[in-house]
Amino acid sequence: MSDIFEGTVVWVFPDHFDVDLIIGIQNVRENDIDKIVPFCMSAYEPDWNAKVKPGDIIVAGRNFGYGHAHPQAMATMRKTGVNVVLAESFAPGFFRAEIGNGMVLLTVPGITGFTRRFDRLSVDFDSGMIRNLSQDATITGLAPGPMARSLVKGKGYRQFLLDEIGKL
Repeated sequence: MSDIFEGTVVWVFPDHFDVDLIIGIQNVRENDIDKIVPFCMSAYEPDWNAKVKPGDIIVAGRNFGYGHAHPQAMATMRKTGVNVVLAESFAPGFFRAEIGNGMVLLTVPGITGFTRRFDRLSVDFDSGMIRNLSQDATITGLAPGPMARSLVKGKGYRQFLLDEIGKL
């Protein structure tokens, strides 16, 4: 059975984006995510939190998430409702960490030219197929491997490990 995610492209990030900038570098050491949610994307769009909805999608260029692997920025994104990131490519450390947190990440070469902000997308995580419902077009990214699928379906490493221990 395939996991289909449908949502609106709420933001398109450029190439080589450091995700710490999502919450502001001054907030990367704060562990209480509720305290930093008001700062999420505020440097780019002051009323971000009023606009973002559960199920929204972000799109990014090449090397999304480079830099330090602070988990607070993407934890804040998940708290605001964003649970899917489609990017031309991901920084390897970022990819491992966020797949491990259960975030839906798909590498989709050409995605930044395929979609615009506020387009509605349907994302088939298992196959890597993305349908742009606003433009009636389709693009296929790299289908995730079995481990990535297990981690996302299990909502991250913690639940994955608990499920595996339960099989013993």
